[in-house]
Amino acid sequence: MGTFTDRYSRPLPNWVSDIKEGVKHKVISSIAAQACREGNIPALRQLLIVFWPFVDEFPKIIRRGCVKFIKHELITDPGNAHDLLSLLVLADKTLTLIERDEADHRELWIKAAEAVGLTHRDLEQPPIPLVEQLITEMERWADPAAMFLRFAAVEIMAGVASWHFLESPQFRQAVGTKGSEWFLAHTEHGDESHESLTYRLAIAFRESGITHEEASGLIQPLIDLFVEAAESAVVTVA
Repeated sequence: MGTFTDRYSRPLPNWVSDIKEGVKHKVISSIAAQACREGNIPALRQLLIVFWPFVDEFPKIIRRGCVKFIKHELITDPGNAHDLLSLLVLADKTLTLIERDEADHRELWIKAAEAVGLTHRDLEQPPIPLVEQLITEMERWADPAAMFLRFAAVEIMAGVASWHFLESPQFRQAVGTKGSEWFLAHTEHGDESHESLTYRLAIAFRESGITHEEASGLIQPLIDLFVEAAESAVVTVA
């Protein structure tokens, strides 16, 4: 219960770290992650190409999500007028920040591709079916809380993978300073990470609360798609 601002400001539940631990296990045990940590340039090229359609689309997905959530009954219900201003200010500020950062991250992805010998034109390939499915799942609308949990899944995946790769000297040597920037952007945060901010918005929009089971049920299938797409990308070069 409480106001939108109250729910947004509360400490995140303990299950947030449990979900991340599950993601770490999936990433660390994957063939794609091992290839990256070994500095396998052909594998890195394949991953940068395969996930480019998603990276390119993600800022637009966030913007379209903004349009959807402002039409939600939580905002349009006159009974919520007392909470409306704080809701709009916080949600719009947070989403605008994330959208801007993700647009910047898109440019860093291009730099990472260039660091391993790819051109922007090399990236412009049709999405593989698994990445198409990822984009479709991200666009699936249920309610604002579900949307923000899906956004959290993307941030968790990017953060966990980046942390795991950057731990490896072989990876850092393979991509160099220029190629490391995208990964560093997902491990070095200012006041609060995108992961935490999207979790906060999800919780704020669900007056009745979010359980571990519900959050995991939305996040983990997306993580599985990311890992499966990565495995299929490197199967011939890892």
